[in-house]
Amino acid sequence: MPAQSPQAASPVIPSRDPAFQRLLRFDRIEPDREQIRRLVGLQPGRNGHQRWFELLEQMLAELPHLLRPRGVFRIDEVVALESRRIVLASGAVFEGAISAFLKHSTLMATYVVTIGSALERLSRGWLRTGKVMQGAIADAVASGCAEATGAALQAEVRTWAQARGMDITPPYSPGYCGMTVRQQIPLFATVPARRINVRITPSCLMLPVKSISGLIGIGPADKVSPGGYPCEACDHPDCVQRRAPFDRSRGVCQNWAGPDQSTAAESGASPRS
Repeated sequence: MPAQSPQAASPVIPSRDPAFQRLLRFDRIEPDREQIRRLVGLQPGRNGHQRWFELLEQMLAELPHLLRPRGVFRIDEVVALESRRIVLASGAVFEGAISAFLKHSTLMATYVVTIGSALERLSRGWLRTGKVMQGAIADAVASGCAEATGAALQAEVRTWAQARGMDITPPYSPGYCGMTVRQQIPLFATVPARRINVRITPSCLMLPVKSISGLIGIGPADKVSPGGYPCEACDHPDCVQRRAPFDRSRGVCQNWAGPDQSTAAESGASPRS
């Protein structure tokens, strides 16, 4: 089936002003070093790895000037929260096995973050010239910085929610566990991602690549919690992006994708970073 363009396929034109909207620019972000080491496969004490640990530390010290960590989020009222469908007051409709992740939400933040494309271009340049480890480490640093930018935006949303006596769910991105990458279409029709120079391709991947989009539920503080991962409620057997073990007590994500759809878990491709 040929890919449709996001513009032609999008059923959503937001019709109401958001409850809140904000553009963010972060002066400094701190990526998770352990996550970066895992992405590259670096192991302390292994022969030959010490020089790559040193290179990683050098990159973390020297490469921040290439980063442009920015984000934008929008908060809307939840009109309907069903087992496989969320309707927002903006007119956005999200579909997929999502209730286990976002239940109890009365408001929903939709967001996009990015670190720009400079570090990604540097990594690809090194890979093209045969500097495989340098390129791989730079790519992992870029992914870690994108994740850190997403976490910084999540903290801003939580601050907004707590000021109103509420709290947030963990973030949940299109392409993961039952919510296909095609759900980028209503998300990008809702969030003004153009303000941070992020767009989606006809296949619904983001440019710059080191960008993350998603939804964050906002609801009563005694019913929602920012801790944990959506992975805990997902029993997908072959997910290459899993971050936490499946916990059946959290509920089960069913029907990860239809016959003509795919998720990041099944394809190995990430819609995040």
